Amino acid sequence: MTTAEHLTSPDGKWYWDGVDQAWKPKHPAPAPVVPREEPKKEPAMKGLSSFAGEVRSEDLAYGQSVLVWGRWILIGTGLLLSFWSPKDLMTLQVQLAAIIALAFGNFYLHVQLLRGHPALDNVVYAASLADITVVTALVVVQNGYPSPVFIFYFAAIVGISVAFPTWMTAGYTALVIGAYGLISVSTAPVEDMPAVFTRLLMIAAVALCGNLFARSEAKRRADAIRIHNEMLDEVEQKSAFAGGTQNAVPTA
Repeated sequence: MTTAEHLTSPDGKWYWDGVDQAWKPKHPAPAPVVPREEPKKEPAMKGLSSFAGEVRSEDLAYGQSVLVWGRWILIGTGLLLSFWSPKDLMTLQVQLAAIIALAFGNFYLHVQLLRGHPALDNVVYAASLADITVVTALVVVQNGYPSPVFIFYFAAIVGISVAFPTWMTAGYTALVIGAYGLISVSTAPVEDMPAVFTRLLMIAAVALCGNLFARSEAKRRADAIRIHNEMLDEVEQKSAFAGGTQNAVPTA
């Protein structure tokens, strides 16, 4: 049996190769499949990056930038006030130590945001607790109620209220009101008690307004995502319907 190209055996499985002068199988056996070796995974390095991961809530992921920038404002203003009118060297040293420690922690959180790896929820919660602790320490060092540093409570509470869940915002706010209330009541004269009450009421009002804004923004974001997904589904359904109709039309 012959073909246009080669001489073929009667069973059709072999052909004559005139170049090599030999019979060769018409359909050679496929090459054996060599299993691919899986790349070895390198063990994860433990370092500062271990504080960044996937355990974070959606609202906190959006609000971390607010916390970081609010903390930078707190740090910068705190340094300015510390050098503006220091009482004595010991007080200045305590203030600088607290502010620099806060700056180091915030620098780490800021770097993680720039790398696209927001910190874990628990790390952010601990950093916000450190903010409150530092502000409280500065208030105590500066004789409590007369200290102007209490205004930093507002910066800390604003960041917390727009980033944290409602129940956690209430807990942090109650902690601030309780700590500063005890300090003020024990250091303020009797005639200034209305001012103490006003300050505490302002802290609570800032927390309430910030949390209401955050919840409204979260609802708006969720509605926008829902509408976007609905539009995508509608476009896909129209495309599938148009494709089915086109296939159903008989060709001439």
